[in-house]
Amino acid sequence: MRYSKRYYFVMKNFSSGILYICYSSILFLSACTYHKDNIDPTEAICTDTIQNVSFSKEVNPILTANCTTAGCHSGTNPQSNLNLEAAKAYAALSKRGSGYLDTINPTSSVLFSSLMSVSSPMPPKGRLSACDLKRIQVWMQEGAKDN
Repeated sequence: MRYSKRYYFVMKNFSSGILYICYSSILFLSACTYHKDNIDPTEAICTDTIQNVSFSKEVNPILTANCTTAGCHSGTNPQSNLNLEAAKAYAALSKRGSGYLDTINPTSSVLFSSLMSVSSPMPPKGRLSACDLKRIQVWMQEGAKDN
């Protein structure tokens, strides 16, 4: 039985397409693995209702207690040129173009990304509590006001 050139062309492209789909599916499925680290700890663990967050009463004390100790983000030569001392923290974080704050997508901000980093966690002594992280996130969502 003789097959036309068109039959060979169609079969060749069909089998190539099937192989491509199978290969792509294998790559896609192997890339989809579950990691417990992908769970947002601010949603999964903190059960407190957090709203109307005050920078001076809630966020600034968190930053002071965790970021200015041992001279990290304080003094005349703060790490990353970011001074988080009580009197200077808001001005440093809200500096135009710094990216430290993002009121539209707080989890994409430099501040929040640094606090959640796995490779270079801030603060280096250990991650903030889930409720402290949530408090900072909500503060940004509420407009990151200097209140």
